[in-house]
Parts: sequence; C-alpha cells; structure tokens
Amino acid sequence: MTQLSGHDTVPRISGQVCPMLAVDIAESTRADRDVEIQRRLRTSLYGILREALDGCGMPWNSQCKYEDRGDGLAVIFPPDLAAQPIVDSFPDLLGGLIRSHNRGSGDAARMQLRMAAHIGPAYSDEHGFFGCHVTHLCRMLDAQALRRALAESGAEFALIVSDYLYDNLVLQRRSLVGQKSFRQVRTHVKRTPVRGWIYLPEASRP
Repeated sequence: MTQLSGHDTVPRISGQVCPMLAVDIAESTRADRDVEIQRRLRTSLYGILREALDGCGMPWNSQCKYEDRGDGLAVIFPPDLAAQPIVDSFPDLLGGLIRSHNRGSGDAARMQLRMAAHIGPAYSDEHGFFGCHVTHLCRMLDAQALRRALAESGAEFALIVSDYLYDNLVLQRRSLVGQKSFRQVRTHVKRTPVRGWIYLPEASRP
C-alpha cells in the first residue's frame, strides 16, 4: 500500500470512484496510554488491518493508498477493486484478529476500533486525500453515535457504512453481514448532515 507524502511519485487519484475506509483507535491518548503504548497500538493496528484486508480479498498492495492520521488511517482502494468484502468477510476476520491482540495485552494496550466505509469519487495531491466523499467518510468516523455505540457495547470495533454502500452492497447482495445487523443513524458532525448504518459484532449487539 502506498503512503502519501510530500515526495509521493505514485499517480494521484483524480476523481475515480473508489472504495474507501477510515479507521481510528478509540481513546488512543487516554491517561494510561503513554508513548510506548501508543506506538504498540499503531504497530498492531497496521498489522491487523494488513492481515484482515489481505484475507478478505482487498489486498494491502502497491495499488492502494493510505494516509496516516496518528491514531488511525484512511485507505483509498483501486477503483476496479470490489468493495463487497468490507461488509462480508472483513468484519469477522478483523474481529478475530483484535480479540487475539487483546488476549495478549494489558488493559492499556487493549484495542477498540471505530471504522467508516464509503464508495465515491476521491482525489489526492501531495498533501493527502480530499473531495466531498472523503470528507463524508471522515465525518462518519467522527459521529458521536458511532463513538457511543462502541463505548456502550464494549465490542472490538464499530463500523459505520454510508447510505450508498448499504443500499448497493448490503441490500442488493448476499453478505455474511445481513441487513438486520445494521442500525440506521441520522446526525450532524461539524454542522454537516451525516447519514449511515452502524454495524457491531454479533456478540456485542444489544
């Protein structure tokens, strides 16, 4: 996967319709997490995502681009890559890998993730990703409803998907994650309307 930087020589994204994923480590800077714990969580996050994406058919390779965000990252996949695994095998693989990490970690290093997924036109320059669909992805990730769902459930992760992704992948195709597993949310983030569908691992649902 190609990281964007000021010296990036990889062709930029110029409006192609791409699957996109944003991930954040919940409470990464809380008081019991010093720099070494934060470093371990970051390293584990990248390893877990690489293994889960490779395992579900969305390979972590040179055609993908990612933008590091300190306690998380945003990923733009190639436009010709099917996005179905995001709501199919990816959640189960990811949940298992996080559980494995958490079993071998103390309280401070246990991981919970917030994630957002969308499909739409994306753009990039030497500074990173941009465009209204990238902004919508980030707004979904910051939604209080998603933060609350993760905190109240104690789940390994909480995923919010856009209306477009839900309508075209969850409703229109068979998936390991069925439509009844999602809860619709309507909210505002930074005065921007945000609509999406929240998914929690089965054992964590109310």
